[in-house]
Amino acid sequence: MSAKTNTIDQPTAVAWTTAYRGRVPTGSVRAFLIPVSDLLQVASEVIEKGDQGNPMVRAYLAYDASKNEDKLVIVGTNEDDSTLPSTYYDMLPSANPTYSIWDFTLPCPTYCDDNSPLNQ
Repeated sequence: MSAKTNTIDQPTAVAWTTAYRGRVPTGSVRAFLIPVSDLLQVASEVIEKGDQGNPMVRAYLAYDASKNEDKLVIVGTNEDDSTLPSTYYDMLPSANPTYSIWDFTLPCPTYCDDNSPLNQ
């Protein structure tokens, strides 16, 4: 198994999530529940259809007015490493109809872990 990268310890995560909640109005979205199977589909699309540089995805904060619900809109990216720092371009269906834009998240609130120290 490969080493984990870009991880933080729990006290840091608690400090960051607490600081975020202090910056937004009470009741604002503070997390998203994301099915792992959907994340794997996004990763697969980026690896299969994107460039082979440094695979990444981008998550946009969004709002679905028809459901009165905050969302994350997720797209794969392609890296242009000819710039410093590298520029990551969204893999959008307008550029290639085989690319996808993903919406599979469920916001917290409502889908929260009320007992998590990251949500206190």
